[in-house]
Amino acid sequence: MYSYIIVDDEPLIRRGMLKKLQAFDQDITFAGEADNGIDAIELIKQANPDIIFTDMRMPEMDGKSFLRVLQLDFPEKKIIVVSGYTDFEYMQEAISAKVVGYLLKPFSREEIHDTLRKAIALIDQEHANQQKFETTEAENEGVKYHSDLQTLSNIALGFYSKNKAPELISDISNRLLNAQSFFVVTAYASDKSHHELAGRFLTQNCRSCLYLKHAHNEQLSLLLFYFSQDEDTHIVAQLASTYFQASGANITQDLFIGISQAQTTLIELHQAYEQSISALNDRPIHDTSHIYSFYDQHSELAVPDWEKTDELLFHVEAGNIQKVEELLSEYFTFLTEIPLITLSSIKRCSQKLIQEVRWVLSEYFDSIMKNSSSASFDSVMEASFEIDTIRSYFLHVLPNIAEIFKEKKIYGSQNLIDNVKTYIQKNYRKELTLEKISSLFFINPSYCSYLFKEKTGENFIDYVNSVRIDNAKLMLKNSEEKVYKIAKSLGFNNPKYFFRVFKKLTGRTPEEYRMM
Repeated sequence: MYSYIIVDDEPLIRRGMLKKLQAFDQDITFAGEADNGIDAIELIKQANPDIIFTDMRMPEMDGKSFLRVLQLDFPEKKIIVVSGYTDFEYMQEAISAKVVGYLLKPFSREEIHDTLRKAIALIDQEHANQQKFETTEAENEGVKYHSDLQTLSNIALGFYSKNKAPELISDISNRLLNAQSFFVVTAYASDKSHHELAGRFLTQNCRSCLYLKHAHNEQLSLLLFYFSQDEDTHIVAQLASTYFQASGANITQDLFIGISQAQTTLIELHQAYEQSISALNDRPIHDTSHIYSFYDQHSELAVPDWEKTDELLFHVEAGNIQKVEELLSEYFTFLTEIPLITLSSIKRCSQKLIQEVRWVLSEYFDSIMKNSSSASFDSVMEASFEIDTIRSYFLHVLPNIAEIFKEKKIYGSQNLIDNVKTYIQKNYRKELTLEKISSLFFINPSYCSYLFKEKTGENFIDYVNSVRIDNAKLMLKNSEEKVYKIAKSLGFNNPKYFFRVFKKLTGRTPEEYRMM
């Protein structure tokens, strides 16, 4: 709805004009009238009309002066001049003031209505242009804003040069560049829908927080908290708790939050992100809490070795898929029953186990190097913050590897002792006892000892020692490694026993053999 005022020193003219305008076919409001330019200016300030009908000859301030004031102070108003004179002087002033129309008295209702429509059309066009401009500006700012979010995410994830100052182009740049402390909060949710909901809630209700999407993991999201003064993790934990509640996550298992320490510059966001990830990894898996803060110093939990590791590796190599699955189930039960065990401890144990598997694979596949890392395993561990995810990875990968080995029939000989000898030759570096071997091949230890002696002519332990000493000879010949280290690497925990066995089988001490 638009409004108008009438400025004329003749009351009859004002009433006649008002009568004609009241018959106008569009919704328009009469906002007041004045009989001179000075009063009209006050009326404009109070009523703020869209359209001004004005005479040119008026007392106190004539039309020419009035138009100049309007042009200077109220340039957005639409002016329609009403005059009984056709002087070029008045017409020239009206043109310079960019009036919408110039009506000569007397004028008809149709003439004033047509001029009014023209004024309204100009107002509508200006409004449309302004709205389009504002929309374009908003869209441009939105593009800049999301570009800045991507830049901040890249900095946090380590995809941005540390030697390059962050280049922010949206309105948030001033707030961030003036901030004194920054925190990165990384949230893990098994249901990724939690992130969008909670992210929108926080960005709408917390001016000091930005929601950043993780580039590679939909189950992770980043919250960047920034403050104009130094803050500690307590205030961030309270805000993170708000995130937790807003997400609607199942409080028993669905969401875990890691909080970094305070950083002072944007370029340190990557360090803050790594701290928040460390906080997530260091959480005890049996803990009922869901919000964890990073601390510089924490003691590493000593996890005992799982006694069935060699058994698992044997059944992988033997292609016994069912046994592999059973042992994996036992392995994760063993880990979860350790009091105070953390997710990072489980990841370290898993890393050790997968390395053992890769060692076995390297014996048969040239493309796999001993002691090399597994890119797929590393990426899974990097993205996993629940033990079920790690368990699922092993239950998928190890049976598949066992399936590959099954075709090789490494222990497929019809002669049991040949299979035992194969295992010894491949695993002489490990602890080898008659009980262990018997368990792997599902036979009684006494019978295994008897059968081994009958088929080979040697006692079990003598055969094991002979294999180890043969390898010791090669190491003494081809390396400068210290003797006690060689002994340990070959499965001799007691160097004196190694010396005794070596001399018994070669007639020389290890040093004498090396010198020879």
